[in-house]
Order: sequence, then C-alpha cells, then structure tokens
Amino acid sequence: MPKRFVLTASAAAFYAAVIWLAALVVVFSQDASRSYALMAQALSPEEQTNAAIEEALETLSLGAYEGASERRARLVALNERVFDQWQMASALGGLTGLVLLAIGALAAIGQHDRANRLNRTLLWLCLICLVIGVSAPMLSIVAQREVPLLGHVILRYESKGILTTVVSLYAHGHLIIAGALALFSLVLPSAKLALGFLAVSRFARPRRAALMAVHLIGRWSMTDVFVVAILLAVLAGQAGDSTDAWLGHGLWFFAVYAILSTWLGRRLNATYGSSNHR
Repeated sequence: MPKRFVLTASAAAFYAAVIWLAALVVVFSQDASRSYALMAQALSPEEQTNAAIEEALETLSLGAYEGASERRARLVALNERVFDQWQMASALGGLTGLVLLAIGALAAIGQHDRANRLNRTLLWLCLICLVIGVSAPMLSIVAQREVPLLGHVILRYESKGILTTVVSLYAHGHLIIAGALALFSLVLPSAKLALGFLAVSRFARPRRAALMAVHLIGRWSMTDVFVVAILLAVLAGQAGDSTDAWLGHGLWFFAVYAILSTWLGRRLNATYGSSNHR
C-alpha cells in the first residue's frame, strides 16, 4: 500500500508539472505572436512613413525633437520581447516533451498492471498534446521588403492555429469549412479521448460500447492530420518571394498527439478487445 501511494503521488506530481508547463507553452507562444503583430504594425508602410517624417523633424530640430529616437527604442524593446517570448516558449516546449517522455517511460516500466497503466498514461499524454496543439500557433507568415526611403517594411503578418482558424472562418461566414475543421480537428479527437477514458474504466458494458466507438473513429484517425496539412498548405501557399513562414509549437504537439492516439487505439483494441469477445 505505501509503495502504491508513492507511485500515485509521483504520477500526480508529474502530471501537475506537465499541465503547468503546457499552459506556459500556450501562453508564451500566443504572447510571442501578439508581440510580433505589434511589431508588424509598427513596421507597416504607414508607420514607417510617420517614422521617416519624425526622422526628418529630429534632424531639422538638431535633436530637440526626440520622437524618432523614442520610436526606435520602442521598436528595439519590442523586438527583444518577441525573441525572449519565442525562446521561452521553445524551451518550455522542449521541457514539456521531456516530462511527457518521462511519464510514459515510468508507466511502461512499471510492474503492477503495466498494460492498463500505460493505456491510461497515453490517454493523458494525448489530451495534453491535443490541448497544446489546438491552442498554440501552428504557422506564422510575414511578408516584408525593403522600400526606398522607408527601409524595412512589413506588409502582412499572420499567425494561425486550429482554434483561431476555426473562429476566423466562422466570423467570415465560411461555415462549412469552419465546421469541417472543427469536426475533424477538435470534436472527433476529443470524442476519441473521452471514449478512451471510458474504455479503460472498470465497467464492462460501457467498455465494450466505447471500444466499438473508438474503433469506428479510428477509421478517421488520419483525417485530422489531413485537414491540418491542407490548412498549412493553404497558408504557406500564400507565400511569395518576400514572404517568410515558420512553424509554431502547436504543430509539433498536434503531430505527437496524432502519433500517440493512433498507437493508443491499437493498444486499446489489443488489451481489451480480445477479452470482450470471449
């Protein structure tokens, strides 16, 4: 009994740590995107035109007017904030991955009820990865160029994740596309995890029904990945010669969720499926 209590307390500590880290990954990723949006606004053609005027005024006033210097200082501080937030999100994402790996390893090497423990652990890991995957940005795109007299100008900046894309599509009236993306990337994965938790319960009757539903949803297991791939292709397809794009933290965690959930579905059928057909 004491040993089992220690294992339970250790697992609770690990889960609390990884949930806290996951929340920080989402927060810092979204903060970095918002800060970069502010920097993009500060480097827009309109703002750079105002900056050129302020530079001229500062030069003509022999430094009595300091608006241009203050603008440059704000821009430097904003650039440093974006870099720090992105680096923090990346570091926390890596640390979250290590903690998830440690939790999975501890569940896999346990001697007591190993199969059930690993299945329950995979369910929690899938849930955490899914939450980060749909909440954090997946892809960021910035269109920029050098303009004579204005210098470096950002023409457009977008940072997209699954949740923000669904909300944006719905707000612009694309109800069918928004519904399809929400169904295959939010509703079905959440339903699969909920049924998975029911399948590892101790009640035989709901377990049989849950396993049948998980098997049915498993036929659509790659649809969420396909939909996200289309989303990324559409966004990246908007890139031009003066456009840069980079992947966000949400994509990596959603990919890990897709892999773990596929493995989980096979484990649930292998662990409980045969016993239900006896």
